[in-house]
Amino acid sequence: MTQELRMKYILNYLDKKEAISIQNITDNFNISQITARRDLNILESQGFLVRTHGGAVKSQISNGLFDFNKKAAQFRHQKIELCKHASAYIEEDDTIYMDCGTTVYYLAKFLIKFQKLRVITNSLPVISELLPFPHIKVYLIGGELDNSRKALYGTMTENLLNRYKADKAFIGAGGISLAHGLSSIDEKEASVTIKMAESAKQVFLLCDSSKLEKDSYFTYSSLSLVNFLITNHGIDQQIIDSYKKHLINIITV
Repeated sequence: MTQELRMKYILNYLDKKEAISIQNITDNFNISQITARRDLNILESQGFLVRTHGGAVKSQISNGLFDFNKKAAQFRHQKIELCKHASAYIEEDDTIYMDCGTTVYYLAKFLIKFQKLRVITNSLPVISELLPFPHIKVYLIGGELDNSRKALYGTMTENLLNRYKADKAFIGAGGISLAHGLSSIDEKEASVTIKMAESAKQVFLLCDSSKLEKDSYFTYSSLSLVNFLITNHGIDQQIIDSYKKHLINIITV
């Protein structure tokens, strides 16, 4: 069974039982303890669980208490630097998509320098950031509100996005790898991101280097979705060369 399916099992199990043992995982999937620990470590890094001796317990975030502000504060400096450089690729009179990720959120802070710009988003924090600047046209895509993530999702959101076209889409991801492409910690968030990317002329993925060659539990697209990857420096040159073979332009800041 694939890692993605194992992770779904782990999360579903934690929803019911609150705790899971490494022995449970190895018995159910006939995998080694090393592989089971690796799965748990990935889910812990994404905030879904907390590792314990011999297993893991459900975290506050996986209980539905996702804190957007707390998540946005993690690696804040790196996120701001990525967005500062991303803003250099925006031109006057552009129409841009911004997804609801905590990295992309910081891009809003660098948009006020433009005199004419259209921003399409499902993110309430982005709307709040741009509200004082009437010279920027902002379009909030409707849908079902996720209070904890401060964003709108669902079939309505995706259908509305079919009506728009953009020059550029700025998106985030829970993970990116050569083997599996883009992945996310949330299926509904990924569905909106795909819609934005598919109807944009250029797609910019903003993510720090810790997410490279790592997979979240839900894979949603191949690397071909992305034109530019903006990440922080310190990446192994072999990884950069491998991504370039997939026609991805890597910009390190």
